[in-house]
Amino acid sequence: MKRMTNGLAVLAATLLASLLFVSQANAAAVLCSNNVLLNHMSIDDSQVNACLASGVGNLTGNPANDEFLLLPAGADYELASKSDEANPFNILYTQNGDTGTWSFDSSFWDSYETGAIGFKFGTGNTPDEWFVYELKDGISSGDWEFISGLLYGQGGGLSHVNLYGIRGSFDVPEPGTLGLMGMGILLLGLSRRRKSA
Repeated sequence: MKRMTNGLAVLAATLLASLLFVSQANAAAVLCSNNVLLNHMSIDDSQVNACLASGVGNLTGNPANDEFLLLPAGADYELASKSDEANPFNILYTQNGDTGTWSFDSSFWDSYETGAIGFKFGTGNTPDEWFVYELKDGISSGDWEFISGLLYGQGGGLSHVNLYGIRGSFDVPEPGTLGLMGMGILLLGLSRRRKSA
């Protein structure tokens, strides 16, 4: 009987340990390009929904020449903040070798319905140099990894980070609604005046 109890305890401990391992292994990397010959990038799927685009060139933030904003994937976005220029949402980033962190003020989500974060690396003009990911709603920090391609294998210094957004549609009260509310307040005031008289 004691042997059976010990066996059940080992089985229970093994099941518990495997459940803990599986729950921590649910996060998956979202790659921006899966071509191992080219430079690519990875961010955890708990932070982003998808890679929107990647390429060669620059993420200037200027709609006339920002490589992302010129693509169909970037057509509805506008530059909200840029780490090395106008930075109203305080984008910060770190780099330690090929990995790092990023963050920005969560107040971004008060003005924008959809967000995207773009990374521009120095790669000596070897593909790919920049990567843009669609952010999960409400996410304002995370980590990243740059993976040098087998074909070129150089670069990887993070130059700057851009924050892009699509403004949400915020409900504005109709004039009729405001008029009804004003009439209600006026009638409440008149009824109080009558009671006090």
